[in-house]
Amino acid sequence: MSRRYSYWVNAGKYAMLQKLTSILLGLLAFMILARNFIPDEFGVWGLFIIITSIFETCRNALVRNGYILFINSRPDDLHPAVDAAALTTNFLFTALLLIVCLFFGGYLEHLFNSPGLKEMLRYYAIGLVLLVAFSYCENFLYSKTDFRAIFWMYFLRNGFFLLTVLGFFLSGYKLSLGSAVLLYAASLVPGLLAGYFFYRQYGLISFRHSPLMLKEFLHYGKYVLGNNFFSLVFVSTDSFMTARYVSTVALSYYNTGARILNFADIPSQVLGDMMFPKAAQLVKNGTNEDLRKIYEKTVAAALTFILPVILMVLLFSEEIITILVGKNYLPGKLILRLVIFYALFLPFIKQFGNIMDAKGRPHVNFWLMFSFSVYNILSNLFFISNFGMRGAAMGTLSSYLLLFIITQVILNRVLGVRLTGVFGYVAKLYPEYFRMLRQYFKRQK
Repeated sequence: MSRRYSYWVNAGKYAMLQKLTSILLGLLAFMILARNFIPDEFGVWGLFIIITSIFETCRNALVRNGYILFINSRPDDLHPAVDAAALTTNFLFTALLLIVCLFFGGYLEHLFNSPGLKEMLRYYAIGLVLLVAFSYCENFLYSKTDFRAIFWMYFLRNGFFLLTVLGFFLSGYKLSLGSAVLLYAASLVPGLLAGYFFYRQYGLISFRHSPLMLKEFLHYGKYVLGNNFFSLVFVSTDSFMTARYVSTVALSYYNTGARILNFADIPSQVLGDMMFPKAAQLVKNGTNEDLRKIYEKTVAAALTFILPVILMVLLFSEEIITILVGKNYLPGKLILRLVIFYALFLPFIKQFGNIMDAKGRPHVNFWLMFSFSVYNILSNLFFISNFGMRGAAMGTLSSYLLLFIITQVILNRVLGVRLTGVFGYVAKLYPEYFRMLRQYFKRQK
């Protein structure tokens, strides 16, 4: 294996395993729950997953990116202050989420016409408390690039949820929405125990409260939080608008598309997790040319995996839907074919966000995603009113295209990024994969 790929392969094998097993175990649980719930209930479950994903992603945005950046860019003697600032921010954000779950669940249930959502969010409050410790361990291990530990945290978390859901399904017991949420929250326990096991191997971590560091940490985090919040609003608008203006049954069709999209997006997520610490180091010690190359190579590597997935979904959409959730959901075939094209733009947009964060310009992401969240809502309203159920996917796809164009213009001016460079790496990577596989099989002989 060439040395230039050693970091990506060594770190990537566990990062890829973590993302892949999380998606696959979640997909299996999704398939079981699709057969446990009626379409209306399944639509509400999908909406709950979207909302809680927003919660967890916003927490990571507020804490993780700042933590990794500050740990890599601050002197060692300030690390205890960084740890204290990250943990304090984590507690404050959790308190805010608890208020939303306990006191605003009824409003969200009414807003999205989703009976049972209020009770589900109240049950989920239990999981929010556990997530404080879970996310702290995860962020600490990310800063150490210990992807093996993170893999085990998520494998045990998702595996526990899958096994318990499967056990109830095989026993013939029909889970209620509330019971499924309690199992979802309880699944954090085995993951947290695994995280603590690996965390303690690094020795005792000291904390030193510093109001100045906390202020600096929150100042950086507020833009990253805002960016990620509006990014999630952007990617979830089609589901929210479908629930609000069409029906939860129609939303269940989008749930299937979202699961396939998550699978297609695994390479972008994995490479982004590995790229950000590297980009943070390059901002400190490298050049804009180094950042341009790492952006183009990361996006290209993601595309080499995404393009075949898009082709497979276009050719076998009916078979995919039937296997995943059953023939009752075949009316969502066209939606799936539209939604899968989101994956084409995701690596460009996600790695743009990582580059801006690493360069200390999170405000660029914030204002861009805020603007496009508003635009996407208006676009969805227009397309839903004219094309019905499939209009949300059409509106969001048009928003992705425009956002892609603008981010590429910005990156071209800031770093000199070119699409020809990205697709040039795509063409080079396929033969490189072949050579790596050939070397691997030779060693097995």
